[in-house]
Amino acid sequence: MPASVARPRPRPGPSPASPLPLLLLLLEVLSGPVCGRVPPSVPRISLPISEADSYLTRFTIPQTYNYSVLLVDPASHMLYVGARDTIFALSLPFSGERPRRIDWMVPEAHRQNCRKKGKKEEECHNFVQILAIANASHLLICGTFAFDPKCGVIGDLGGRKTLQQRWTTFLKADLLCPGPEHGRASSVLQDMVILRPEHGAGTPIFYGIFSSQWEGAAISAVCSFRPQDIRTVLNGPFRELKHDCNRGLPVMDNDVPQPRPGECITNNMKLQQFGSSLFLPDRVLTFIRDHPLMDKPVFPADGHPLLVTTDTTYLRVVAHRVPSLSGKEYDVLYLGTEDGHLHRAVQIGAQLSVLEDLALFPEPQPVENMKLYQSWLLVGSRTEVTQVNTTNCGRLQSCSECILARDPVCAWSVRLAACVAHTGEHEGLVQDIESADVSSLCPQEPGEHPVVFEVPVATAAHVVLPCSPSSAWASCVWHQPSGVTALTPRRDGLEVVISPGAMGAYACECQEGGAARVVAAYSLVWGSQRGAPSRAHLVGAGLAGFFLGVFAASLTLLLIGRRQQRQRQRELLARDKVGLDLGVLPSGTTSYSQDPPSPSPEDERLPLALAKRGSGFGGFPPPFLLDPCPSPPHIRLTGAPLATCDETSI
Repeated sequence: MPASVARPRPRPGPSPASPLPLLLLLLEVLSGPVCGRVPPSVPRISLPISEADSYLTRFTIPQTYNYSVLLVDPASHMLYVGARDTIFALSLPFSGERPRRIDWMVPEAHRQNCRKKGKKEEECHNFVQILAIANASHLLICGTFAFDPKCGVIGDLGGRKTLQQRWTTFLKADLLCPGPEHGRASSVLQDMVILRPEHGAGTPIFYGIFSSQWEGAAISAVCSFRPQDIRTVLNGPFRELKHDCNRGLPVMDNDVPQPRPGECITNNMKLQQFGSSLFLPDRVLTFIRDHPLMDKPVFPADGHPLLVTTDTTYLRVVAHRVPSLSGKEYDVLYLGTEDGHLHRAVQIGAQLSVLEDLALFPEPQPVENMKLYQSWLLVGSRTEVTQVNTTNCGRLQSCSECILARDPVCAWSVRLAACVAHTGEHEGLVQDIESADVSSLCPQEPGEHPVVFEVPVATAAHVVLPCSPSSAWASCVWHQPSGVTALTPRRDGLEVVISPGAMGAYACECQEGGAARVVAAYSLVWGSQRGAPSRAHLVGAGLAGFFLGVFAASLTLLLIGRRQQRQRQRELLARDKVGLDLGVLPSGTTSYSQDPPSPSPEDERLPLALAKRGSGFGGFPPPFLLDPCPSPPHIRLTGAPLATCDETSI
């Protein structure tokens, strides 16, 4: 099992000295930035697998796949990994030790029960484990929705006649995560996590990933739900489902029996001689069996989603609450995507901002499962289990990177000149989660002078100068010579139409958090010579070439005409000697249905007339015109006289 070794991120090397900073003082700024402020759904920094692998640890066994079940035992610091055909036990955090394989046999009674449900033999292998997880999830949800320490699910034993060995406290309500930008609600729940307060103060909060049920609408949304909103809906009216229409109607309060169906057995109900669900009246159990759905949906907190994206499909989510340097707590979410990426997002105010995108696997594959253990994130996929260090602040190698990362765990140490994971101490540490003001927190860092690339160009050419900022949230502007006007800002750079006034220095300057630096610099030069040719020289060269081409073409046609005349004389002499009649078809030949026009008497006397008929330029194919010229000013030179495209008389 390979274990990754930490290695620093590649940094751009020092560049040679350049006079570009002095030139920038004299250059103008474009009227609008090439790339402005991006929405928070776009990751601020995207790390490829070559950089993200420096703080990832991988676990995989040859010929073993589908590491989709992850169970963490905090007491023993063990991770149990359920693969397709076996279970492994690893000590946390794992760093390359040999895993322990667990031999686990499924009881025959559970296998038979699984086969009765129509499952295949290989699907029944992990039936016990799946059943235990399902029961634990139901107990967790029911206990969370009750929010009453005196109200538990111990009294829910089903009914005597109705709902035997079934839940009587099972209520359902629609969770809606609307997308205001797209006008469609995301109602398909992909995954949900419950974030509980560590010290018992406050109420839990639910974070869910939703997708759209409409075909062709690739929308992923993240919404948060408050317990009081869920409780209000569960205490509201029930929905009466009609078989003849899709919509249901709310049940009137007078039609709801008492005690209220779906509630846990409380002390008040015990005083009414309802010690468990077995003593509930049959009308109560029948009602909850026929009306499990509530009439009103549960809307997210503040009525809008925290995050909406149309280019990324989220499948899994985990969350934890992290204290910042000031003591304020922030919710940090880890979102697993369909193509094997991990998005780290922080809720700042009413927005969820994606700050980092990590490529987890060498090959794209869905994230199957995620678990948090202390400062480690465990990610399961089809081919491996990946362990991510959530407190690896060493990847941020400058003060500006550390502040702009907005990681509540990380702070910049002025004494150590490094980004470190703080433990609550404030001495010599700076951090700004809300505004990330780099200009006031970070000292004046030595500017990195980028390499100035010389770009050889030609007249009337189109050149795109790339600009790749270090962050997707940076706002970039271009500095260019004052004489250039033909500019087209693009997402990937700046498009310049080459002219004599476009020569000179170009620089792309990006700003984020109040700090600005030049990330790309170019110098446009002429391809064959350093100075730009004058317009008079260009016009003179064009006229000289045109007249030279006309003279050469005329001389060539004159020589060809004389050669044809001598050839005709030789053919006439040969005809007089042999006595051939060219006007009669030889025997054994047939005429076509579409005969060419009758040749003139002069052509009938020439054996070469059939070869020359239908061809241009006096019957001879022009050897120097290989293809139609795209424009009149273009000239083709292929070993023959020059000719322009509009010359049709030669």
